[in-house]
Amino acid sequence: MSEQQESKPVRVKIYDREFTLVTTGDPQRLEALCASLDKRMREVRESTGAADTLKVAILAALGLADDLQRVRDELKKLDESVGRRSLACVSMLDRIIT
Repeated sequence: MSEQQESKPVRVKIYDREFTLVTTGDPQRLEALCASLDKRMREVRESTGAADTLKVAILAALGLADDLQRVRDELKKLDESVGRRSLACVSMLDRIIT
């Protein structure tokens, strides 16, 4: 039988607007994510001078998407490196054992 997690409403403030979001996870994690987004939006506004909330949100989202893609690319490189090293280790062990 699968256990359903309880949904919890969480009041957050992002870019001077209040929202009630629902999470089945850790409410503090959601609050931290919202605080991070708020900070990013304020940085975008400061660096671009954009006043339109939608434009600020889109630019912040593009920045976050770029960060995510960079992390994914780095993770892929690390995964490939670990794969190559694992094969090298297996090859060395094979030579030692046989």
